[in-house]
Amino acid sequence: MTDSGAWLLNIIVFLFGASVGSFVNVVAYRVPRDISIVRPGSFCPHCRRPVPPWFNVPVLGYILLRGKCLRCGGWIAPRYLITELALGLIAVHLYLGFTLPDAIARFALCAALFAVSWVDLDWRIIPDVISLPGIAVGVAAAALAMPDIGWKDSLSGMALGGGLFFAIGEAYRWLRGKEGMGMGDVKLLAMIGAFLGWQGVIFTIFVGSILGAIGGVILGLLDWQPRAPELDAEASAMAPDGEDAQYYEGEADYTGEGLLQTPVPFGPFLSVAAGIFALFQPHLVRWYLS
Repeated sequence: MTDSGAWLLNIIVFLFGASVGSFVNVVAYRVPRDISIVRPGSFCPHCRRPVPPWFNVPVLGYILLRGKCLRCGGWIAPRYLITELALGLIAVHLYLGFTLPDAIARFALCAALFAVSWVDLDWRIIPDVISLPGIAVGVAAAALAMPDIGWKDSLSGMALGGGLFFAIGEAYRWLRGKEGMGMGDVKLLAMIGAFLGWQGVIFTIFVGSILGAIGGVILGLLDWQPRAPELDAEASAMAPDGEDAQYYEGEADYTGEGLLQTPVPFGPFLSVAAGIFALFQPHLVRWYLS
């Protein structure tokens, strides 16, 4: 293939990845709100007016709009651009570094991890509609498309990831008398193990814990709370019996708990660690063995 043909193919792969990123943004916004991911079309989260089709092009649309709604001028979070750009680049990296079936499987995992991360950051939940089907898809992908994993490592990874975190959560509940780890994290790590095997689970737990510790301190210093930035106007309408809406699991009051008690969602940090392993597994294995 000529250089120009290779560049054109890489551009097509990038556009595909960015388009999937646009869909991931839709999933992350609509699934926790119980809004159909099919209808209505893309709309501004502030004024609810439709986004014109020509401004709905991945990456380019956000740049042309300068991060603001064309109609009401409301701020559009940069996460939309980040997800589209990142998944576009991830698609190119995987296409160049893995066989096509393996690349598709790893890309599917990365897309799911992005959706999980945004939902968990905003709502402190990990939707079963993503993680549970992801477990089945991960086992099938490992068996059929990922020669570095295989079905045996997939099943052991699923059991190790889900079982270990479930045991840790139950131990914390028994020792402290309150929930320290949601079942969403358990199912997420089971999905990661299904795709990446037991080696991926160990890497994800180790690196994710380091990232979580650092990120927890940073978010605590910033007095961060797990509430979607554009949801304040919706809170009273969505909360039952007129109570204040709280977009997290449990009834903890965030005020006055101190830095070390800041409730930080673990899903995004596990997702970043798993994504690193999915993208660079051959390099990480060679580095470790050397």
